[in-house]
Formats: sequence, structure tokens, C-alpha cells
Amino acid sequence: MDNSGKSDVEKSPGISQQDLERLVDILGIGLYRLNLKTGDINLNLNTTKLTGHDLNDLPASENTKDSLVVEDDRGLLSNTMRALMSGQIDNYRIEYRMRRRDSSIACFEEAAFISERTESGEPLWMSAMALDLSRLKWAEEKARDMEAEVRRLTLGGDNQTLAEENRLLRAANSAAAVVIGGFHQDYDTVLIRSLQMLGESVQANYVGLWRNTEREGDLCCYLKYHWTTMAHIVGIESNKVFYNYDDLFRGWKEKLAEKSYVICDENGVPPEFLNVFDMQGAKAILLLPFYLHGGFWGMLGITRSENIPFTACEAETMLSGARIIAFSVSRHEMLGKINMDREKAMANTLAKGEFLSRMSHEMRTPLNGIIGMTDIAKREKDPHKIAEYLEKVEVSSHLMLTIINDVLDMSKIEAGKLEIFKEAFDFTKMLSNAEDIVSVRMNEKEQRFTMNGDKSMTRKVISDEHRLLQVIVNLLNNAMKFTPDRGEISLTAFQRTIGENRVKLRVEVRDSGIGITLEQQARLFNAFEQADGSITRKYGGTGLGLAICKKILNALGGDIWVISKPDEGACFFFELEADLGESLAESGKDAAPLPVDTKESCHDWKKFTILFAEDVEINREIVEIALEETGVNIVSVENGKEAVEKFTAGMDLYNLILMDVQMPVMDGLSATKLIRAMDCPQAKKIPIIAMTANAFKEDIDTCKAAGMNEHIAKPIAMDAFNRVLEKYLK
Repeated sequence: MDNSGKSDVEKSPGISQQDLERLVDILGIGLYRLNLKTGDINLNLNTTKLTGHDLNDLPASENTKDSLVVEDDRGLLSNTMRALMSGQIDNYRIEYRMRRRDSSIACFEEAAFISERTESGEPLWMSAMALDLSRLKWAEEKARDMEAEVRRLTLGGDNQTLAEENRLLRAANSAAAVVIGGFHQDYDTVLIRSLQMLGESVQANYVGLWRNTEREGDLCCYLKYHWTTMAHIVGIESNKVFYNYDDLFRGWKEKLAEKSYVICDENGVPPEFLNVFDMQGAKAILLLPFYLHGGFWGMLGITRSENIPFTACEAETMLSGARIIAFSVSRHEMLGKINMDREKAMANTLAKGEFLSRMSHEMRTPLNGIIGMTDIAKREKDPHKIAEYLEKVEVSSHLMLTIINDVLDMSKIEAGKLEIFKEAFDFTKMLSNAEDIVSVRMNEKEQRFTMNGDKSMTRKVISDEHRLLQVIVNLLNNAMKFTPDRGEISLTAFQRTIGENRVKLRVEVRDSGIGITLEQQARLFNAFEQADGSITRKYGGTGLGLAICKKILNALGGDIWVISKPDEGACFFFELEADLGESLAESGKDAAPLPVDTKESCHDWKKFTILFAEDVEINREIVEIALEETGVNIVSVENGKEAVEKFTAGMDLYNLILMDVQMPVMDGLSATKLIRAMDCPQAKKIPIIAMTANAFKEDIDTCKAAGMNEHIAKPIAMDAFNRVLEKYLK
């Protein structure tokens, strides 16, 4: 005791709010505070846990609590709240039942009082505490059941009754043992056998097991297995039909939520329910719901065609065996999913491993040409031979770019980012463009090519011209690759009218090549696969082309097929529907002829200065040499920070900025944002062109969102590059 005369105990502060909240969490008590005027509510996490919901999925409405409370107890709760609001009472302590998210019923004790009033004395805030009594109620119920069972055995039990109960228990155990121990047999056969044993033990003519699942927020079920005295039938997973409980079994929550069983006659469930699950003609019905993994898993239905009601003893005994069967089915499903996922993962690993092996070969081939021919050209003195070697370098470079584009296309497709842009175009002209693209290589192989167009195509077609051209060129390249020298290839296209402004297009590519077996055709349109590994080594290719074609056509609403036999060539054909645009004659009527310049044009940009931000030296050299003849002045820097500093030091010196995106110190996006944020007109209006290897649609959008005017993808196509510069250097 100190000089003040107060002991340390007397001076000790009370329990803090933080300590109280922790104790509440430990005990699992729900706390909430309700504004009686506005309905606003503050609650702790335990309050939602008691209902089986999370904060995010708690049903939100003006009467959320009433909707969760069991219907028979809603009157008690509403009368109590009415008395509290009217001032008849200022606190209450009641017990009521609430339905959890998994449809089970929990019992709660709730205490509340008016914690704050308005200046006029009206109730404003109510504070409440809820405690889950479910375990206590369950223990009390089990104690009553045990007491009743002891009383029954003591007073009314006879040897015949005990023998019957033992017989049922042995049957249930035997059924459980069959399904647990039958792992070395066909699972469906074992499961049906266990259901049969349960059914025969209670003289039933039908036992059905149905499985629950959630679809679009509603609890549904489907028949998984059933046994009858007439036939033993196994449910087929792939043909399962889903049924909504609310549609088939009115009041099912109230009847099944006690985690017990339902005994009734044919009038106890709707006729639709009996018809759906092949339970017609039932006179006595026993429904056994299963609760596994914290939720309503499914149900077992047992029926008799004779009017002999099921007893509570039969129900309890059947439930013990049925639960083990349900656990077994759940485990079987889980193991099946694990095996399926494992096999799929192994198949993907093998396919992608083979694909990477092919890619290594395919990419090294053009790289070898690029590196080898470049080295030869460096040592060559004859200018004509140097030009010839450089042409071969260019061919290898374009082949390398094609391989990369295929991989990027498949990456976009698998990520769900394949872009489709539909607009009107001349379909016949697009076919001619495809012929021009492949004609050089076909001429080298002396292959005979014929194209048969449909003369009825007099109107433009509305679809994605670029993607269709990609598909047709891919099919022609494929035909060309697998057709020997001096072989034959044909392209045929025609349309069929299916509406006033709609047609079905069909394009066929035939060849006289090596052909494809039926087994190979089954894998032909799969990504990362080719018809045969030996073909890969002989003919090359990534195995992505046909998969990309199929994905593109599917995205356009069409599909692709193949008809082929070994050594008899192949016919690839696709069909898709498309809308029709304007007449080709009308679209070309007002078109002015384009001027033809026979001389190679050279831009005169001597009076312009470009600020060029690029961290890779060879990329800077390519641009500087490519623009050397134009006379443009180029100021090069190696990162975004230097670009910002150069521009800040002399804004009026520059007419355009070429900006790489990925650079050290400061990237191009950050540099562009800093420039656009400067408080001067030149920073707002100077053209900034992204020149980057980031070539996806989202990359282009990101560049433009940062303030860039255009996007040029690497490797740079010089014609497109010059057109962009010409657009802004005026």
C-alpha cells in the first residue's frame, strides 16, 4: 500500500476494450451494433461465421436477419424487437434458430439492450451479443436419445427386436465393408452391390444415391447411382442432368436441415421428385441426407412398394452405412480428379517438352543461316555475292520472325486475348494476296498452283481480313511443305447464300502431298503437336500452325476439317458464316487511281531533329543508318532519364521522339509521362513514338495510355516505319 492509502489492486484499471474483443474472439461470440433508425450495422467477424457465411457472401437486404431465422422463430424475434422499439422493454434475452449457409440449423442465445437514445428519448442504437448453443443442444438431444434408448431396451426390448436390430446393423456394416474393401474391383460394380445390400436388408425395392452441386447460386442435385429389384443400373457421369431442389422438393430445407432423416409415404414428397429419381410407385419412403466437408453433400433415397412404413431404427441403421458409402464416393471422386489432373499435366509436360525440342531445332535453323551467311558476307569481296548472301540472311530472318509470331499467337490464344476485328473487304482480292505471298516459294519447288474463285462474290464480306489471310497462307504453306517438287496445289473458294445479307463461305486447299493417316488426323489441330515426330525432322515446323488456324476460325464462328489418306494428298477446308457489305462495283466507283512513282522516293528531312531513346547500341545503329539518306538529325540517348533531361534542356530543338519502352535507369513509359506532365505547350504536342519489342495489344494500349502517339513493333518494318515518320514530320 502506498502513501495514498490505496492498494495496488484498488488502483488496477478494468479490462480494456481490446482485451474484451480478444476474449470475444476466443469464445466465438458474435457482437453487433444496430442503428434502429437507418438500419446500419457494425459487426465482428464471428457474427458472420456463426451464420456459416463470409462478409462477402452474406445476403444483403433490409430483412437479412429475418431471412436467415427459421420461419417458426421469426414471430418471437419480431415481437421482441417491436417491444424493444416501443419502449415496453429496454433489453431482451431470447433463444432462436437460424439457418446456416450449408442449410443446417443452428441454435443461438441472443442478448441485447438499447445502448443509445436520441435527445427526445427514442431508441437509436441497439447493442447485441449472440452465442452459438448448437453443441449444447446437440449434446442434450443425444443425451435424451440415449436415455430413451436405455428405457426402450430396459422396458420393451425383447430378443426378437434386438435380433432384428443386430441384423440391420450387420447388413449396414457389410455394405460399408464391401465399398471400402472393394478397391481391387470395378468401383461402380462395388458401389451398386453395397446399395443392393442396404436395400435388401430393409426389404426395399429401390435405393438411389444422388449428389449435390451448386449451379448459378442454386443448390441442385443429379442421380449418380441407383439400384432396383428389377435392374441394377449405374448412373453415367457424362449424361447427368441437374435438378433444382427448390423446384422438385418444396420445403426441403425445413425437412432435411436437421441433419437427420425423413420418413414419409408417397404424399410426403412432390410427385415430380419421385418421377425424376425413378421412385414411382413408392408407398413408403426414407430419405437420408449426407453432410460431408461442412456442407450438404447429397442424399440416399430408399423406397418400398408395400405400404409398410420405415421405422426410426431402420433409418438410424441405414444412415450409419449410407454415410460410409457417401464418404467412399467422395473419396473416389477426389482420387479420380487427382488422377485426371495428373495425367493431363503429364501429357502437357510431354507435349510441351517435345514442342521445346522442335522449337530449338526450328529456331536454330534460321539462326544458323543468319549467323553463317553474315560471317561469309563479312569475308567476301565481291559486292554481288555480298548482296546474294544478305538476301539469304533476310529470308532466314523472316522465317525466324514467322516462328516467333506463331508462338506469340498461340500464347495470346491460350490467354484468351486473341483479337478479332471485323470490317468489310474484298474476299477475292484477299485470296489473290495469299497467292502472291506463297508464289515465290512454290515457283522454287516448281509446284503447279491453281486458284478457283466464286464469280458470284460480287459484294464485300464482313469479317477479319487479316486473320483469314493468316489462315489461308498457313494452309497453303502447309500444303507446299508436304507436297514434293512439281506437285499440285489448288485453292478453291465459294459461297452459299443463307440470308438476304449473309453467306456461308467455304475455302478448300488441296495438295498431292504425302497424306495423313486417321490416327494422325486426330491430333492434327492440337497445339504443340504434329502428325508425326519424324515429319518434324524431315519437313520442319513448330506444330502450331493448324492449331492457330482452328482457334482463329472458331473465334470467327467457323471451323476447319481435313480429308486425307496416306500417299494420296490432303484436302483442308474450312467454313464460316459472314455478313455481306456493299457491292464491289459501288465501292470502286469513286476510287481515284493511285499515282505510280517508278522512282524510289527518298524523304528530305534535313530540317527536322529526332530525339531517340534506345539502350541497345545495334538498334540505334539500325535506325541511324536507315535514316541517313533522309538527312534527319538524330540525337541518341541510352535511357528514359537522359531523354527527359535532353528534352528539358532544349524543348524547341526536337520535332519527334522515338522512345524504347524497356530501358535501364528509367523506362520509356515513365519518361513519356514526365514529358507529358511538363507545363509547356511543346511537351504536350510533340509526337512520341513507341519503338519496342512489346507487341501485344495490351502493350500498345499501355503505350498510348502513357501519352505516346504511335506504336512500332520490333523488328522494324522499314516501310511502316517511314510511313509513321512521314505522318508526323511535316
